[in-house]
Amino acid sequence: MALDPGHAPDEAEWADLLARAARASLYAVVTTGITCRFGCPSRTPLRRNVQVFGSLESALAQGFRPCLRCKP
Repeated sequence: MALDPGHAPDEAEWADLLARAARASLYAVVTTGITCRFGCPSRTPLRRNVQVFGSLESALAQGFRPCLRCKP
């Protein structure tokens, strides 16, 4: 199984991130190197710095670390 390389958030994903809505996928912030669950109470990142991943393994393989607040 190939790992998901991540992608920029589409309109629905970005709306869910802003609303802190739960979603099965994760997002990572390029400037901090952290990956979070959708719904994380952390500060909202700039959209241009966000990548969306289908699994934690995919985000970790790209060099991101898990958030200490939402613990994905």
